[in-house]
Amino acid sequence: MLIRILCTLLLCSSSARLLAQEARPVLDPVATAIWSEHARGMGDRSDGRAGVDFNLVTGKALEFFEKFPEERRVGGILFNLASFGGWMEGDERTDALRAGWQQHLRRAMADALQNKTWPDNVWAGLHWVAAKNEIAIQVAAGGKPDLAALRARIDTITARVPASSYRTFLEQEYVRWLEQLQPEAVAAHLTKLAGSDVEDLAKFGQGQLAIHQLKTTPMELRFTALDGTTVDLADYRGKVVLVDCWATWCVPCVKELPAIKAALAKWGDKGFAVVGISFDRIGDKEKLIKFVADEQLNWPHWFNESGGKNPFGLKYNIRSIPATFLLGKDGLLVTTETHGPKLEAALQRLLGE
Repeated sequence: MLIRILCTLLLCSSSARLLAQEARPVLDPVATAIWSEHARGMGDRSDGRAGVDFNLVTGKALEFFEKFPEERRVGGILFNLASFGGWMEGDERTDALRAGWQQHLRRAMADALQNKTWPDNVWAGLHWVAAKNEIAIQVAAGGKPDLAALRARIDTITARVPASSYRTFLEQEYVRWLEQLQPEAVAAHLTKLAGSDVEDLAKFGQGQLAIHQLKTTPMELRFTALDGTTVDLADYRGKVVLVDCWATWCVPCVKELPAIKAALAKWGDKGFAVVGISFDRIGDKEKLIKFVADEQLNWPHWFNESGGKNPFGLKYNIRSIPATFLLGKDGLLVTTETHGPKLEAALQRLLGE
């Protein structure tokens, strides 16, 4: 979840100092204690979560929601609940706990949602957690989620809190699976979302529709790179191209760079190329130039000079990075899923002999 902090500039300096002090979040020590117990229940990831306590994780989460429903850490706790099962995946020390957690969370969310007095933000968030958990259970059992059940959950949230960010999160999940299971229905659904009177949902729909159209219309992109050269994707036809949206301040982005460099070293002579789209801040151009040189990122990078948001990011409604677009030799979108080993697997399919 992206959190935007809106800062107000005040004219009176003395008042500004006073109000700035008042604006600082005051963390209730009781809330902090509950938060800490919730986190302690998840155990230490470095030791395989030997101290995991499912009842503590969910129990303290619900206690926090009941006592401090408007506190800013509510979103973080909801995220923990939605992500905890995924954090166990892939680690043999914790993977065996995952199924037990999913069943525990299913019961806890069902019980919690019996409470009809939750404020909208908590109620919608609990539905989001429950839906994410159900998807994980269904995928583990049969390889795919129940799209009808997910649609019903989204409609439930829509009926009560149509502008909830959790509705948008679940629409993202729904579209992701719709692409795989019912690709013929994607365009119509995205068109519907793009026309929503909920601004955030409309932006998501418009961006996803633009991405979906890349499967039939080659991506167009032309810019002046950091080194002064002109880059035009039309000149890359005949090559497989990774368009990588990243930033020097983005830790997951930086962690992906060695895999991209390795892929370019292996597949570059066979028709693979990389184009970087920097989401670094306007004052960080020199930092970006130094980083690119130091890390030997030997592919063109676009740094947005306008001082506003990157127009590429706006067009495709890129809400988080790293975000990638793997384009085939014809310039059409192959996949946006290239993180970790997925890039190598895709290149093997597209360029392997």
